[in-house]
Amino acid sequence: MRALTALSAAALLAAPAALAAQQPAAPQPGQRVWDRVVAVVGDTSLLYSDVLIELERMQGQGQQVPTDPAARRQMEQEIVQRNVDDLVLLEAARRAGIVADPADIAGEVESQINRVQQSFGSQAAMEQALAQAGRTLDQYRAELTRQFTDQTLIQRYIGQRLSKMAMPAVTQAEIQQYFDRQKAQLGQRPATLSFQQAVVKPQASDSAEARARRKAEGILAEIRRGGDFEAIARRDSQDPSAQQGGMLGWFRAGQMVREFEQVAFALRPGDVSPIVKTEYGYHIIKLEKVRGGERQARHILIRPDISDADVARARQLADSIATAARGGASLTQLAARTSTPPEQRTLRDVLPDRLPAAYGGAIGEAAPGTIVGPFELNDGSGPSFVVAKVLERRPGGEYTLADVEEQIRSRIVQQKQVERLVAELRQVTAVTVMP
Repeated sequence: MRALTALSAAALLAAPAALAAQQPAAPQPGQRVWDRVVAVVGDTSLLYSDVLIELERMQGQGQQVPTDPAARRQMEQEIVQRNVDDLVLLEAARRAGIVADPADIAGEVESQINRVQQSFGSQAAMEQALAQAGRTLDQYRAELTRQFTDQTLIQRYIGQRLSKMAMPAVTQAEIQQYFDRQKAQLGQRPATLSFQQAVVKPQASDSAEARARRKAEGILAEIRRGGDFEAIARRDSQDPSAQQGGMLGWFRAGQMVREFEQVAFALRPGDVSPIVKTEYGYHIIKLEKVRGGERQARHILIRPDISDADVARARQLADSIATAARGGASLTQLAARTSTPPEQRTLRDVLPDRLPAAYGGAIGEAAPGTIVGPFELNDGSGPSFVVAKVLERRPGGEYTLADVEEQIRSRIVQQKQVERLVAELRQVTAVTVMP
């Protein structure tokens, strides 16, 4: 049975002023708060108060809630059906044995509380808002924990099931209709920049490479003799993650450099890798956990020493690339002679303010076709030199169907798959919706 709540966690995310305007009156001592069951799924009841909470959340996000009784009743029925679908999925996730790590959930909950606290300006102000709604911080934390746990179970279950389902067909008419319905909520498309680049990193000498590898081999031997990976990472790793015992957190395929990723995804929890060479140096990886398509790992990084002469050679190579590109040579072909990863040689529709500051300073308002650089970039692992060619600038404006067509297609495919999954589950789940 779900507990009656007076203020939804999502509503608490609203700006303080908006929240104050939407807070229901706090129940007084001795005052009876009425409620009723509107649906039952398996052994879980959906309360009318859950529906009211959802309405509060929608208002908190700026959505219009009808005041006309018939229209409001229609919206409440739609909310009931959505909640029933979620409960059907939640019941199925539990039957499938899917679990959520309490430590991960606790971390997400505390992060959420910190964000909400920042929106209120202080913990005292947040607790005052909660108190005005008849709740304590501990009750709010418990509600967030339940919500995050349920969401995690549902998402993992959907992820497992949808990966095995056939892709439904999507028509152009469906995409157009979806776009027409959502266009007003898309906002303005930001200005974007497309460019090619060659990134030249200084290459360590053979002797420096050999020293780094020998050091990594010594560390790996220590770990295999029973050394504590986390403590050794804090002591020896040359990556910023050393302060966290080498912890990299959760990552998915495509987020790490290829050589690192290929090894990390082949490990089993608790395994320690052999030495892995990447453009950053020599890694030793320990896989901590697996969660669907995600991995959680620690690593130790030993970087080869880079001398001033190595940096000077890199700068000289970047200069020659810029000269050749200005002379008409293909920058993508020139980039192939460097360590620039293939997926970073041509970047399209990038948000300029998301690029490192060095890009903005060098590229500025350069027109399409302009060769820029070399300019120096330092990502914390040492200097590198970038030569870029501006391909296209797109000013901000309204989204067109072409801008979002593929995202809409993917969204519709997922919607159809989830609808089919829920329909199948309803055949084997006891569902009662009260009239």
